[in-house]
Amino acid sequence: MFLRNCWYVAAFAAEVAAQPVARTVCGKAVVLFRTGGTVAALEDRCIHRGMPLSQGGEVDGDILRCPYHGLEFDRAGMCRKIPGQDYVPSGARIAAFPLVERNGLLWIWTGDPARADPATIPEHHYHNDPRWEWRPVFLEIECDWSLLNDNLLDLTHLGFVHKKTIGGDPAAHAGAEMKVEHRDGRVHVTRWLANTEPPPFYRLGHAFKGKIDRWQEIEFRPGLVRIWTGGTDAGTGAYEGKREGGVQFMGFHGVTPRTAHSCYYHFTQARNFRLGETELDERIHQAAFATLLEDKAVLEGQQARMLENPGRGFIDIRADAGGLQGRRLVEQCVADEARTGAAAA
Repeated sequence: MFLRNCWYVAAFAAEVAAQPVARTVCGKAVVLFRTGGTVAALEDRCIHRGMPLSQGGEVDGDILRCPYHGLEFDRAGMCRKIPGQDYVPSGARIAAFPLVERNGLLWIWTGDPARADPATIPEHHYHNDPRWEWRPVFLEIECDWSLLNDNLLDLTHLGFVHKKTIGGDPAAHAGAEMKVEHRDGRVHVTRWLANTEPPPFYRLGHAFKGKIDRWQEIEFRPGLVRIWTGGTDAGTGAYEGKREGGVQFMGFHGVTPRTAHSCYYHFTQARNFRLGETELDERIHQAAFATLLEDKAVLEGQQARMLENPGRGFIDIRADAGGLQGRRLVEQCVADEARTGAAAA
């Protein structure tokens, strides 16, 4: 189920430099490229014989040149030159997609271009704030994007899947105080794990006195899950807003549908403690990467079993509250998109 009228992360901005980059977003093959300081996204298919422009295409000035017969396209998708002839047919153009560079990310819109309002792109100032440090991770996961959304909205799995990194006590995760709200076009999940053992990942960043009070505050909108996590020494006021003196992470999870059974995962984890410590940064990065690979294995295993028997149902449990609200939000957006499209037609 694709929601097209939505801003999705197409790539990290640093990924798109001298060479074109191939992506598939909501089933559409797209080529990303940069001309000077400006980024662009076009249909990854030459109008002449269907050659993917990302397969060796050349950026030259303000154009992208097809690697097969040298046709040249501008950022709007118009063919500007055909080698060997002066005439360029008026229909020699390919689709262009709105693409915006912001906060170190490239956001793409594959739906109705008239509805692509850059003002609605989620702001993530942590990527530009010198008080926070972050590193990017990009993964392709062979699962429906809704499964990754479910995974991020239900963190009870941490105690089972991520025992060696961010996990902790499974009972504490399963029994966490939880609140789920649907407001402002988003789903918010708040989870508090009071008086629990700090996981190995947290011990990397801080010498806790003993048990800690952990928080997991999740914000979901289609295309993005943001998770603010952390912990301080138990009883020092974390749940009253006093969150200094421990560890804090602001997780950015850009979830982009690729095909019906695959998605892109653009992840960053910003931290605001012990900045500039290269060794610590590398250890945290490697631990985070290992955690993501554990999720990838789980999600691809789920998808494989679901494809074997697509008609088989599931049961829901308490921990699914956030994920179910997230799915309802996406379904509502898809239905609204269909109604708007039908009205326009």
